[in-house]
Amino acid sequence: MKLSFVVLVMIAACSGGNPTGAVCPTENPPTYAGFAQQFFATYCTSCHSANSTNRRGAPGSQNYDTEADVLRHADEIDEAAAKGPDATNTFMPELGGTVTRRPSDAEREMLGQFLACVRS
Repeated sequence: MKLSFVVLVMIAACSGGNPTGAVCPTENPPTYAGFAQQFFATYCTSCHSANSTNRRGAPGSQNYDTEADVLRHADEIDEAAAKGPDATNTFMPELGGTVTRRPSDAEREMLGQFLACVRS
């Protein structure tokens, strides 16, 4: 599993930009406080947190505790978990720990939109 994630991260790093092709909506764009903070708390930070005691293989350098952390890893997150017109990425999150369900397509689409907004 770790090797797959490393390959995925390398592909995302090389592709640059916006892997899902999602765009930031002009009306009511998702914000960190209004959407992403809760999304990451629900689905990501049980493994991707500086405070996590069981990272379940998540790289120590990938923490999503703050908006700045998320911005640093926007392409990797898009490639692993977001949805847009070019791709629906469902690699993450894995079930286990505090993650008891996977994000819906609507949540993944909003994640893609949020990531497009913070890149612009």
